[in-house]
Amino acid sequence: MVGLLRDIQPGRVYVDCSSCKRSGRYTVASLRERFGPDLSTLDMLRHLTASCRYQRAPGSPPARKYEHLCLAAITLPPPARPDIPVPPGVPYTVEVWTETGGGIEAQLAIIYPIDMARAAFRVACDLWPKHEVTLRDRCRIVEKRERPEAPTRAVPVASLPP
Repeated sequence: MVGLLRDIQPGRVYVDCSSCKRSGRYTVASLRERFGPDLSTLDMLRHLTASCRYQRAPGSPPARKYEHLCLAAITLPPPARPDIPVPPGVPYTVEVWTETGGGIEAQLAIIYPIDMARAAFRVACDLWPKHEVTLRDRCRIVEKRERPEAPTRAVPVASLPP
């Protein structure tokens, strides 16, 4: 849970209590105006649910077996994801195919510069020696390392006729 009200991203805050079936929807801006930006989200939840008949004061003894409790929960807006800068152009993908062939086992990398993509391809070839590895530009294969053939069984020297 986010520590302070100032740390919450803009959006809506939802407060729902399953005990008394009450719910509330608030904008973050209105909550900041009402309580100030330095209030913790836990204290904000206590202020918003203070009128719940099942609410217990902080420090009060715990509820007994058949007493109801306030089960209010707060749902905050999701945190903003940082936008990762994407270089122009189409990315290259490095893929490892299943050992038996027929499907992609893992997509190892999505890389933009071709030089880095070729380096990642060489490393993937070293790490997966028994698999087919491809470097692709969308559906076009730029480089491909075929799956090595299984070694044939050698005939023991002792069983050869003289």
